[in-house]
Amino acid sequence: MNAYGVVLKPAKVALLLLALSVLAAFVVVAGLARYRTEKEQTILQTERQLADTRENVRKLTFDLDTINKLAAKYRQLTLLGFIGEPDRDGWVQRLESIYHNTHLPPTMRYTLAPPQLLNPQTADAETAYQNNVLHHDLALELSGIHEGELLDFMDKLSSDWRAPYRVETCQIARGEAAEPITGLQIKCTVQLYSLPEKR
Repeated sequence: MNAYGVVLKPAKVALLLLALSVLAAFVVVAGLARYRTEKEQTILQTERQLADTRENVRKLTFDLDTINKLAAKYRQLTLLGFIGEPDRDGWVQRLESIYHNTHLPPTMRYTLAPPQLLNPQTADAETAYQNNVLHHDLALELSGIHEGELLDFMDKLSSDWRAPYRVETCQIARGEAAEPITGLQIKCTVQLYSLPEKR
């Protein structure tokens, strides 16, 4: 063997080992880069899922809050007597009690008409009765009272009458001194409302 062969053979082996180690380093670096990319994609996907979950929780919380508010309003309307079977006798008894408690002369007369659909254009009468608001017209006549007493009575109705109502019309005339009853002559039409529950 010549002297160059002795020196070149280990150098060849060293170059070969160096090339193998560089190739191994490239493979490891490429594998780590791929692993890192996959992990970043997994983290991004997890973050998107978490964001979607947060959004769903926010929507569900909003929906639950909305349901709770609507349930509270439903309970309030039920307590007021708007939802459910109309308590027509209770309405009249409470009206008489309020009138009596305001110490007005016993001249009140009233007529409570049968319930009517607020929206009579509905085709099926049975379904309409179950799904639409009913109004009950109350013709109310008062006589021999004064302006202040009328205002007190209306305030009492507004605060104490447990019924959803609206005054539709009101005619007020003053009685003449020659008539047997002096004071105001009042004729009002009051609409009471109810919504039957679905059966």
